[in-house]
Amino acid sequence: MGMTDRAGSSEGGLFSRDLAPEPRTTWFIRVGVLGAIAAVSLGVWLWVQNSEGGAVRAMAPAQREALFKETWKAQRMRCPRTAEAADTPERCRQRAEFLMLFPQCDETCRAELAPLLQAPVK
Repeated sequence: MGMTDRAGSSEGGLFSRDLAPEPRTTWFIRVGVLGAIAAVSLGVWLWVQNSEGGAVRAMAPAQREALFKETWKAQRMRCPRTAEAADTPERCRQRAEFLMLFPQCDETCRAELAPLLQAPVK
């Protein structure tokens, strides 16, 4: 039996397509897609870690709760709704923005901070 006798059979022969290696372009496409996914994931992770909100979320729950309570207390003492505020309007606004990043800042907290977040009238 020669090499060409089985070439037409369903089992395939020496030159069968089943034995051919996978094209290199498919491999490059897979590597490219996986690389792009990894790059986007890394970019999102870095963005979250470098933002203030990411820093607040990365804190331990007890530490985050303590910081929120301390900042909230300072906000209420130093930024009352009267003209005798101990801090500048800019500082009160910055602290209010910071407090809004905490998950502990519920609807009541947001409602109380809302007037401080509005742009000052010049």
